[in-house]
Amino acid sequence: MVNAVRTDPTPPRARHTPVRTCVGCRGRDEQTVLLRVVARRDGTTSRWTIEPDERRRGQGRGAYVHPDPACLQTAIARRAFGRALRLPAGSQPETHAVQERLAQQRA
Repeated sequence: MVNAVRTDPTPPRARHTPVRTCVGCRGRDEQTVLLRVVARRDGTTSRWTIEPDERRRGQGRGAYVHPDPACLQTAIARRAFGRALRLPAGSQPETHAVQERLAQQRA
């Protein structure tokens, strides 16, 4: 038997990088560039809080936003977090934790 040698000039395929959509600007970017957020429900007041998920392992449905205050403000104005995270209609989730995280990152 003769060992076949590959003579095809095409280079090997690059590793796949996941692409996600920012809920604020609707721009697509690599997953590593975006900040993943999840919704947590407060048991006593039944209010929803949007929190950053640094490790990208948080439980439940997640949404992605660019680590840019403009994208965050656009997402809040469009009420995009409620739709992306499938929260109950009319709920106004708190986003203070994400805003603080972005402020820390900028400093």
